[in-house]
Amino acid sequence: MKFFLSLLLASTLVISTATAQVPQGISYQAIAFNAGGAPVVNGNVGVKISILDNSISGSVVYSETHTKPTNAQGLFNLNIGQGSPTTGTFSTINWATYTKFLKVEIDPNGGTNYVIVGINQLMSVPYALYSENTNSGNISGLSNLSSTKNGTMLVVYTSSNAYGFTVSSGGNPTWYSQSLSGTPIGAIATDSSIVVYTNSNAYGFTSSSGGNPTWYAQSLSGTPTGITSSGNTIVVYTSSNSYGFTNSSGGNPTWYAQSLSGTPIGTTVNGKDCIVVYTSSNAYGFMTSSGGNPSWYAQSLSGTPIGGSASGQFIVIYTSSNSYGFTRASGGSPTWYSQSLSGTPAGIVPK
Repeated sequence: MKFFLSLLLASTLVISTATAQVPQGISYQAIAFNAGGAPVVNGNVGVKISILDNSISGSVVYSETHTKPTNAQGLFNLNIGQGSPTTGTFSTINWATYTKFLKVEIDPNGGTNYVIVGINQLMSVPYALYSENTNSGNISGLSNLSSTKNGTMLVVYTSSNAYGFTVSSGGNPTWYSQSLSGTPIGAIATDSSIVVYTNSNAYGFTSSSGGNPTWYAQSLSGTPTGITSSGNTIVVYTSSNSYGFTNSSGGNPTWYAQSLSGTPIGTTVNGKDCIVVYTSSNAYGFMTSSGGNPSWYAQSLSGTPIGGSASGQFIVIYTSSNSYGFTRASGGSPTWYSQSLSGTPAGIVPK
């Protein structure tokens, strides 16, 4: 018997002040489905979370269990690191060594008869947890830090401002400040840019085509739900909209907005500047078109969404009755390809 879990993972990036303790946890949301593909509504689910080292079959460095209630949509919330430990100690995980993978097991009846529903790579680690266990120490007076993956810029952000530090076009290191509207929630980085987002706005920091780093602000409609990245693309999504941040064909970074139909469930990325946000009724792919400008491509979904996966240039979202592939067509423009499914979906295997 197989059970399904639709995953939505959000990392809260918080670094301590000189006298405060780093919060030991990663916020996590998911929708639980039973064997028939229906959400586990207004019930209790048993969840086991494991963090693996280096691969999907790597050693367990930490595991914990939870029993959580679900709402009318089957959604439950928990904090990874604040359950009942069964292996290891969350605060001693060395995030700096090896890639970490998240293994999720569930008992939709609320017990401990767990079934594995997914093992996925943790694509980013909360900076505070990373710094605490790599001897970086606490930084007095700063709220949060985020840095590009190739080490060319860094952002410090507080309750009211963000400060980007990088080299200007003239070759001199410079600070670039940006006032923040709303309460800061988190940040994420790609190889070339950083986005900080609040409960009302998102702010992208990167170099323009002229060479000077600049902040790019975007007001958000709806309640922020999550943030993810792929290649040099970042997407922030809310309860009603998604916003892509990347370079336009002219070379200048730009925000691209897309209204969402249905309740947001999660995202899937392929590592090649392609991100799909999917809801209870639709999927939205964000990718550069053949003309060079990034665009959103919408696809209505038939059946109850279960999950998604990526392999190379492909992303697939699948439901209780259909699967939908998103990729670039031979002509160069991204396209959705749908396939009806016969039988109850049992899983997806990327290669």
